[in-house]
Amino acid sequence: MRIYLFIAIASLGFFSCKSSKSIAKNPAEQEVIVTNEDKFKALFIKATNMVMVEDYDKAIELYEKCKEMDARNGAVYYELSRLYAKKRNAQLAFNNAEKALELSPKNKWYLLQKATVLNRTGQSEKAMVAYENLLKVDGKNLPVLYELAELYQRESKYKEAANTITKIEAITGKNPRMSYQKYMLLMDAGEVIPALDEIASLLKQDPTNGMGNLAMAQHYQKSGQEEKVYQRLIYVFEDAEIRTDTKLSILMDYIKRVKTDDGAKSEALNLINIMQKTHPKDVKSYVVAGDYYSNIGDLKKANENYEQAIEFSTKPFPIYIQLMDNSYKLKEYKTVVGYASQAIESYPTQPVFYLYKGMAHKELNEYKKAISSFKTGKNVVVDDEKIQFDFYSKMGETYHLMKEYEKSDESFEKALEINGLEPFMLNNYSYYLSLRNEKLEKAAYMSKKTNDLYPDNASFNDTYGWILYQQGKFEEAERWIRKSLDNGGAKSGTVLEHYGDVLEKIDGNSKRALEYWQKAKQLGDHSDELDTKIQEAKNE
Repeated sequence: MRIYLFIAIASLGFFSCKSSKSIAKNPAEQEVIVTNEDKFKALFIKATNMVMVEDYDKAIELYEKCKEMDARNGAVYYELSRLYAKKRNAQLAFNNAEKALELSPKNKWYLLQKATVLNRTGQSEKAMVAYENLLKVDGKNLPVLYELAELYQRESKYKEAANTITKIEAITGKNPRMSYQKYMLLMDAGEVIPALDEIASLLKQDPTNGMGNLAMAQHYQKSGQEEKVYQRLIYVFEDAEIRTDTKLSILMDYIKRVKTDDGAKSEALNLINIMQKTHPKDVKSYVVAGDYYSNIGDLKKANENYEQAIEFSTKPFPIYIQLMDNSYKLKEYKTVVGYASQAIESYPTQPVFYLYKGMAHKELNEYKKAISSFKTGKNVVVDDEKIQFDFYSKMGETYHLMKEYEKSDESFEKALEINGLEPFMLNNYSYYLSLRNEKLEKAAYMSKKTNDLYPDNASFNDTYGWILYQQGKFEEAERWIRKSLDNGGAKSGTVLEHYGDVLEKIDGNSKRALEYWQKAKQLGDHSDELDTKIQEAKNE
């Protein structure tokens, strides 16, 4: 507001100079001129006051009246241009800026206003010319130099942008960020040698400078000198002034390679440790460590870092997801319940946390708690059929384990209404029906659909074979369960037991079946009746 008042006072000073030419005129004429000038001044000041209280429409009305009184006053056009720009009337803003400049071609304020209007209306080429003309009048105007450098860069005039930064440095002095920016611009302009000279100059003064070493690391990577990159990155990660987002981006590239590259694995870990020492309270330092350990399969170590990330995070939603997912994979189901409960306190309307909590309760055989969690989560779902499907599917599985088969089928049917092609749900539903020896035609239809979608899935092959077995189609059942064994089912006690059951029906005795039942017994994944089958086969 003070700046605006200064401009208004300066403008009034300009108006006062105009009256000096009227001194020699007769008293009557002089009196009229003074009176008109006073009216103009009063109107201009009133308009300026309207601007200061943000009544822009009234201000425009008053300035327009000023223009009617003195059509040769550049200050009026200037103020109108600024106001029309605020009102987003680009054409009137430009017209008034142009007129102000026509009346006073070297006025730096008018030059700036015209350039600003051109820039904001996307007339980049004209804006650049206007800024350049302004710098001829006011060559050390830093805001204009910054604006012009940004405009050059936006318009892919990289060399011009770099030259403008040199002019800025002549006023402010060199600094690492400016040198790095100039390096990037020169590289974009294809001026590799000058760009590297810029960084070499920076590193000569400060060999451990993070921005300079980041530039060299990028250069080495682009030029295929990978062996030189890591040593430069150490200085980058030790520099607390470099944003953690930049470091995170570098590490994510490393994390993609750690599974296949032992060198990348050790380098990434060292850089993560440096990052945590340099930024000990930054959530990204621990999230990236968690991602690193997750990627190499050390889920416990990953969760240690995610837990630390929670301490420094204001938005821990995705971190909780990682913690629960890793703990679920580790079969630490009580831990999953704990994380889910914590997350629900912060995000009570996010259904995913109820889903994880319910799944963990289910694995802990706490079926009633699982159903309660699934129901609560289902009720907070808004316009998300995928997670609604997950709730119904999991409720179907849980009710089956509770032997509440009617509710199980009801839940699966609701899941089917949402997505009738999800193979794992189809497989589970059809298998549960086969175990109960109910609705076998429906079970066969659903199971066949899963095998059409994924013909080489051992579990799907076995389910369809077992349904055929329940239907008494033993020859077909044998082919499908043998297919399951060929696709990896030989590692499953359930599949081996099923194959033994089918052979017993086909052969009319348990001789061949016994071999597979014994293999199932060794694996440990089998039905409660297996021991009886084995004993009876031995007694034949």
